[in-house]
Parts: sequence; structure tokens; C-alpha cells
Amino acid sequence: MNLCTENVARTSEFYQSVFNLSRLQDEEHNLVSEDTEDRFDGVVDFLTDGEVEFHITKKDVNLGFEMKHFINPLERGHFCFRTDDIEGFKKRLEEKGIPYADYGKWALAGWYQIFFHDPDGNIIEVHQIGM
Repeated sequence: MNLCTENVARTSEFYQSVFNLSRLQDEEHNLVSEDTEDRFDGVVDFLTDGEVEFHITKKDVNLGFEMKHFINPLERGHFCFRTDDIEGFKKRLEEKGIPYADYGKWALAGWYQIFFHDPDGNIIEVHQIGM
């Protein structure tokens, strides 16, 4: 799950202390990589309880405009699912007539990301790693 905030350090500390979450600092969660097509240079903390990941990200209300997409995953936050077949998942959305924003590899090394809305307007991310 991605939560957007004006103050990453404050929100990260809150979730770490209240829910006893740990910070993730490994190669998979590296924001600096040559294989990202567009550089994400925002502030983000990656937290976990050992099962679920929480991404605490600096709110950026202009990201959708900057990336030329109609969905902005850093305006309100979003839920996330991982797939091993992003192309198949995109095809499923197209067959169901669900529009999506194809961000490609823009933030995390090797993470190919798409975003779309559920019927209530909540943003959902689906990504595949290792691409």
C-alpha cells in the first residue's frame, strides 16, 4: 500500500512506532537505477511488517501532468498488486474496457508499473518486477 504525505519522515516514524514496522533497504527497493525510463526523485520510505509492504511517499499533485498520464499515483496514495505477467494483465483490463496509465519503469529498478481506478475512484497499481 502506498500512502502519500507532506512529511515522509513524520508519517514513516508514526507507522514504524505504532505498528512496529521495519524499514526495507535492499536492492529491490532502490530508487537509483539505470533501467528506469523516467527518474522518480521523490522521497519515499519502504516499511514492512514482514508480510505486507507500505510505501510512505512524498505527495506530488503534479506527477500526472509531468508524466503525461491521467492517473496520479502520488496524489492520494494507492493499493498495489504484483503480477508475473504485466502484459497479460493489461490485456485483461483492455478486454474489460478499463482504462489504465502505463507508467512503465519509472520509479523502482526493474518494476514495470500500471495504474487504474476501481469503481469508486481508488487508485490501484499492478506491477511486475525483473523486467
